Amino acid sequence: MRLRVDLTPNPPYGDEPIVVVDVLRATTSIGLLLERGAREVWVARHARAVREAAQPDDLLLGEKEGLPPEGFHHGTSPAALARLDVADRRIYYTSDHLPAALERIDRGENVWLGSLRNAPALVERLRALDAEQITFVCAGFRGAEALDDALAAGLMVRALSAGREACELGDAARLSTALLGAAPDLLEALVGSASGRFLQGMGFADDLVVASWVGADRSLPVLQGTARSRFGRLYRFVSER
Repeated sequence: MRLRVDLTPNPPYGDEPIVVVDVLRATTSIGLLLERGAREVWVARHARAVREAAQPDDLLLGEKEGLPPEGFHHGTSPAALARLDVADRRIYYTSDHLPAALERIDRGENVWLGSLRNAPALVERLRALDAEQITFVCAGFRGAEALDDALAAGLMVRALSAGREACELGDAARLSTALLGAAPDLLEALVGSASGRFLQGMGFADDLVVASWVGADRSLPVLQGTARSRFGRLYRFVSER
C-alpha cells in the first residue's frame, strides 16, 4: 500500500480512495452532525447555492464574519452544533476550504471526510478497502498548508502503516507523521495553528477543544453524489456507519 498526503490539494487524482481533511472546521462539524443522526449533509461554497437547493424543512448552516448568513439557521461551530437536535434532518452546510478541495478532486464518490474525531474509525474502514494507494488531501487554510490538517493526516497515516513492512509513504506522508511526533498535545498544536489562532480571535476557542478529541465519533462521512446549481456545485455526504 502507498500512502500519499497532499498538504494542499494537488491534482490530478486517480481512482484511489481519497480522504479530505479540514479539521478546523468543516470535516469535524460534518462528522459530528452525522454522528448525531443527521440524514445527510450537503456541502457548498456559496450561500446562494444553498438557498437555491434547500427545501423549507432543511437546516441551513453557514458563517460570514462569524455570523449565519441571511436565511441560515445556525453557524458552523462544532461546539455549538454538538448541542443541536439534528436527528433525521437534511442539512446544507457552507464552507470555503472543503468545497474548494472537493472541486479540485472532481469526483462524486470514493471520497471520505477525516478529522481527529473520527480518525480511528476511518482507519478501520480504510484498512478493509485493501487499496493499492490511499490519498489524504488536506484542505489547507487560505491557500496554504494547515497544521491541524497535517496532524490529522499524520495520525491516520501512522495508524495505517503500523506493522505494514510493505507500506510505502510519500515524503509529505512522512512529514505529517513527523509533525505528529513533535506535537504530543494535539489541543496545544491546534491552539498554535494559523486556523486555530483565527478561530480564537473570532471567539470560537471551544471549537479547538471539540476538534481535538481523537476517537470521539464513529461516523464515516462518504461522498454520495453531487448536484449543480447556478451558483456552484453541491456535495452530498452520508455516514457509512
